Amino acid sequence: MALLYIYVTIFSVYFLILTLACCYPHRKVRDKYTPKDSNLCVVVYASGNTDTLENLIKQLKTQIYPKQNFTIYVILDKCENISEVTLQTELKVNVITVNNIEPIGKSQAYSIIAEKLHEVQDLDAYVFLDANNYVNSDFLANVNFYLTRYDVFNPSVVYLPQEKELSFWENVKAIYARYIHRFMYISRTQLGLTNILNSDSFVIRKSLLNKIAVFDFRNIISEVEYSVMLAKEGVNVAVIDDLKVYKSIEKFDYRIPSLSKRLSIFWNNLFKPQTNRSREFLFSLIAPNFWTCILCYLWPLIHAHNFPSSVSYSTVMFTFALFLIVVCISMLKMHFEPKEYIYLFSYPLLSAARMLYNIPPYRGIRNMINKTTREHVVEKMSTPVIVTDGRRDIHANLELISDDGLARVTFISPNGKKYTTKNNHLRMIDAVKELTAKMSDYGMSIKVCQCCKYFQPVVDGSTNMVKGVCNCNLPGRTPGDIIPTLIWNTCPKFEQHNVVNLF
Repeated sequence: MALLYIYVTIFSVYFLILTLACCYPHRKVRDKYTPKDSNLCVVVYASGNTDTLENLIKQLKTQIYPKQNFTIYVILDKCENISEVTLQTELKVNVITVNNIEPIGKSQAYSIIAEKLHEVQDLDAYVFLDANNYVNSDFLANVNFYLTRYDVFNPSVVYLPQEKELSFWENVKAIYARYIHRFMYISRTQLGLTNILNSDSFVIRKSLLNKIAVFDFRNIISEVEYSVMLAKEGVNVAVIDDLKVYKSIEKFDYRIPSLSKRLSIFWNNLFKPQTNRSREFLFSLIAPNFWTCILCYLWPLIHAHNFPSSVSYSTVMFTFALFLIVVCISMLKMHFEPKEYIYLFSYPLLSAARMLYNIPPYRGIRNMINKTTREHVVEKMSTPVIVTDGRRDIHANLELISDDGLARVTFISPNGKKYTTKNNHLRMIDAVKELTAKMSDYGMSIKVCQCCKYFQPVVDGSTNMVKGVCNCNLPGRTPGDIIPTLIWNTCPKFEQHNVVNLF
C-alpha cells in the first residue's frame, strides 16, 4: 500500500511540474532571424495510395526558404496511382522508386537516403515527412530557426476537418491524443525534457544521424526505443508548438503506446547504463494517465481511512485533492469545447475496453481464430572467412543470422569461441560493420569484400543488403563491366579499407 501511495505521489508532483510549465507564459518567437540558412534535405516517404503526395510537393516547392538551400527526395515505396513523369519534370524532385513485392517501410527507405547522401559535406539536416502531411509556406524557414536550438524535433500535428463525422470513440481517442500532445509533450519540451519521436514528421541533424547510424521505425514501440537511444546520446526530442504540419482527420493515428508496452521497455532498460536524461525519460514512460492515477488513489484513501498507519488519511486526501486541482487546471489550459470535454472524460471507458480486449487469454484465442499468430523466424548461414593481424592469416567462420528480418553476425574462431554482435540491424552489411569495428579493437581485420577498398555496396532496398560490386582491376577485365559480389566473399586481391562508413 505504501509503495502504491509513493508511486501516485511521485507522479502527482510530476503532473504539477508539467502544469506549472504549461501555465507559464511563453512568448512566441516572432522574428525568426538566423545568420545562416541551413542546407536541408526534405525526404518524403510515400507508400500505398498517395493521393496527397503531389499537393505536399507543390507546397514544398513554394516555400519562402531559399531554393538553393534545400533539395527534395521522394521515396515511392510500392505506390499506387502516382505519376513519376509529373514528379520528375513538372515539380523537379529526385524520385526513388522501390518495387519490392512488399513495401520496405520507412526505416529501410530512410536508410537508403542516408547512405546515398552520407558523403555530402554541406548538408546540415534531414526533414522527414510522410506523404499524408501538408505544410505552410514558411515551414522550412521555421525548421531552419529551430535547428539553432534543437538537434532533433517534431512539428505539432494539426488534424484538418472532414465531411464525414468521426464516431464517438474515434473522437474520444482524438481528443485524448490532443490533450497528451498539447499538455504533456509541449510542457516537457519547455522543461528541457525529451519526448517520443514521431517518425511521420521529424527533423534531425545530419551529424547526429551519422553518429547514430541506424533507423528503426517499425511501430510506435520502436519509436519509443529509438527515443531512449537518443536520450542515451544526450539528445532531447523536442516537440515544437510553433512548427506545424497538417493532416486529414481520416489519417488520424492514436500514437500513444500502451502502458504494458511502456513497462516492458522500462524494465528492459532499467538496469542498463543510462544518462540522467535517458533515466528520466524511462521513468516518464511508466507515468499513469490522470484517470489511472485517480483510480490508484482510491485504494490508499480507503486503506488509510479504515486502517490508520504511517500515512494519515488527511495526508493522502491532501495529495489527492492537489492532484485533482492540477488535472483540472491542465484541462482548462487546453481550451477545449464543452463537447470535447465530454469526450475527454469518456476516455476511461475506452481504456478499460482496450484492457479487456487485450487480456492475454482472450488475445491468444482471438489470434488463433484470426490466424494472426506469427512464428518466430530465424535463418542462419555459415561461411568460411580469413582473419589477419597483419602478420599471419587465420581461418575462421562467419555465421550470418536473420532474426525476423533483423540481422546479426556471429564470429566463430578456430578454437570454437563465438562472438555475436550486440545490436540487431536492418541490413546485414551494418551487422558486419559492427563486427569489423569490434575486431579492429583487437588489432584484427576480416578479409571479406565488405572490408576491401574495391567493394562498392549496391543500394537496392533489399532487407539484408548483402550485394555489391567489385571495382578491382583484375587481369583481363573488360573496362566498364560489372562484377557482382557479396559482402562475405574474398579473393587474393583483397586490400584493407581503412575507412568504415557509418551507413
